[in-house]
Amino acid sequence: MAMVKARVSTSELVAGRYRLVDVVHRETNRVGYYGEDLETERACLLTQIGLPDGPDPDDARRATSRILRTSERMGLLRPGRVATVLDAVEEAGSLWIVTEWIDGTPLGELLAQQGTFNYVRAARIGLELLDVLEAAHVAGITHGELSPGQVFVGADGSVVVTGFGLAGATLAPRVAAPSYASPEQARDERIGPASDLWALGAILYTMVEGRPPYRERDRPETTLKGVDRLPLRAPVRAGPLTQAVQGLLRKDSRERLSRPVVREALDRVINDDPETAAQAVHRPRLRGRYPVGPTWGRRAMVIGTALAVVTVAAAVLVVTNGSQDDSDSAATGAAPTPSASAGAPTGQSPTAT
Repeated sequence: MAMVKARVSTSELVAGRYRLVDVVHRETNRVGYYGEDLETERACLLTQIGLPDGPDPDDARRATSRILRTSERMGLLRPGRVATVLDAVEEAGSLWIVTEWIDGTPLGELLAQQGTFNYVRAARIGLELLDVLEAAHVAGITHGELSPGQVFVGADGSVVVTGFGLAGATLAPRVAAPSYASPEQARDERIGPASDLWALGAILYTMVEGRPPYRERDRPETTLKGVDRLPLRAPVRAGPLTQAVQGLLRKDSRERLSRPVVREALDRVINDDPETAAQAVHRPRLRGRYPVGPTWGRRAMVIGTALAVVTVAAAVLVVTNGSQDDSDSAATGAAPTPSASAGAPTGQSPTAT
């Protein structure tokens, strides 16, 4: 099987309608492109996957069907967080996956530009990824190919994941990003949710350290052998993320941290950040808007009672003053109105209006 090579051409079209504009990222036997759909005149993303020599047409059809079906399911589970696959075609020895345009930057590109992230930013992105993975795992779906090349980060920090359904879609290679493959993938064993959690740990490691936990070697097989056999290099920039990262990158899949434990660890890192705490301070309440509940109810009752007492006391005072200042009114038993009495000069009867 010949490995696919990146190519950009303004004249060459995929499936007669998709133009390749620029390369997004490269992985083993896989290339991602920014593209354009000439029929709809819309931007899109394309992924080219090399197929074995002399591919069986039935295998290609099953692969495209699986990818489209998985994408549709994930789109319903996590709308807006999983890229929608628009088309999947087999052409010239490659499987082409056409995905909707994503308003974001590939995580791998961000890391290439910025080097490393602080652990709070890494935790935020990790938590977004965990949300997507949890929805997939509950539905019985394993990504199996998660890497920085499959993660797009928006300007607001939101995350969109691509690549669901690609794992196992072709016969070879068994993983496209060996540095993010789990030990069980390196041994070509059956994979499950624990492999995705390993990949999450590897991505967290890369974000804070600036390199994957197991470096890319000259051949994918050599990289995978290192993932399986070499000890983990302890992270030095992970700060409070260290235990979570190391817990996700345990060689034995049965010993890896569970999703709830990982979520708690990421939440703690985010909530302990001073900037996060400052944003959580309540803004002043708008006038006329009050909380509803037992505490406010008791407070309102006390205030209402106090107002009633003040009103009665004022009325008694007015009546008493009126009796002393106006003997004619007192003799007839007709008390003047409080407002008129309060506003009348001493020694004069209020004038009726």
